[in-house]
Order: sequence, then structure tokens, then C-alpha cells
Amino acid sequence: MQLTLDLVPAETAGEKDAMESLENRVRAAVNTCFRRAEIHFQRRFERAQLAFNLRGMAAAVAYPTRNAIRINRRLLDQNAEDFLLNTLPHEVSHLIAYRVHGQCIAPHGVEWAAIMREVYGLEPLRCHNYDVRPSLTTAYLYRCGCNAGHTFTTRRHNNARRGQLYLCRRCRQPLVFSHIEEPRVGREIEV
Repeated sequence: MQLTLDLVPAETAGEKDAMESLENRVRAAVNTCFRRAEIHFQRRFERAQLAFNLRGMAAAVAYPTRNAIRINRRLLDQNAEDFLLNTLPHEVSHLIAYRVHGQCIAPHGVEWAAIMREVYGLEPLRCHNYDVRPSLTTAYLYRCGCNAGHTFTTRRHNNARRGQLYLCRRCRQPLVFSHIEEPRVGREIEV
């Protein structure tokens, strides 16, 4: 039995409306996941607190002891449909497994995998395959003694502004801020 969700249609009025609409779709999908688990286990489950503030490479993280899920907004925006159909049931399964089986279970153990299969009809995959490359909004160019160009991300640029010293790998001289460059698709970023 494959999981299907009654998804709230996306708004097109504006960016803020679209963001709120996608968050509403997430809330509806999570609620549907909980309802399916309640039917399967014949018991009620308290709904999870949702936060859309996760950053980095994880799509979402469940916190079973707090009954909460943090969601990576950037990955949600880029992969909305797959997120709703696969990532959210994955995270809700962690919460349900904790409520049903207790805290002495492996995060992606047999209990979690059984919930993924039996309740949601999904293959219990540990990892997503979303594109997690950093999105470039601005590129910061730095120079050194050998005049090699170095491109920094916003995070690394901010660290340099706060006093973090970065050296050229070739000439071992300190990197000095040169100028801001508009982003280009496919640019390689030094990490």
C-alpha cells in the first residue's frame, strides 16, 4: 500500500504566500502520517512540533524525546513533492517508533523500518538523494601573494571578517578580500 496524501495546493500569489502554503502542506502531510499510524496501531499519538530552521545537508531531523521535527527549508523548497511523500513519513516513523517501542531502539532499526513498510508502504531508506550543494547567492573573491584567485562562500567570508585567518595553499600567504562577484552557475567554491 503506497502512501498518498491529500496535499494542499500551492499558492502562486507571492513568495510569502507560497512559503506559508508549503508549510501548510507539510503540516497536512505530517498530520496524515500521524492519522495513518493511529489507524495502524489503534491508539492516539500527540502531534509533533514542527520547525523550519534546519540547515546543512540533512533534509529533516526527528527529536523523539521532544516530539519535534526540524525541517531544512531550502531542501524542502527544492524537493517539495518527494519531501512530502518520503522525508516526512521517514521522520514521523522515528517519532512513532519511539512512542510504540521506547528509547532503546536503533534510529534506523527494525522497528523504524517496519513502520515505514507497514504503516506508510515505503521502502525504509536511511538517506535522501537531494542536491545538497550550497546555493550561491554571492561570491567573495580573495587574493594572495601569488595572485591566485580564491572564491569564498558567504560563511567563510564572514569568518574572515571576524578575524579568521586563511592562507593560500600554494604560497602560504594570507588571503585578502578583493571584491564581490555576481554568482555564476557551476562555479566551484573553495571549502
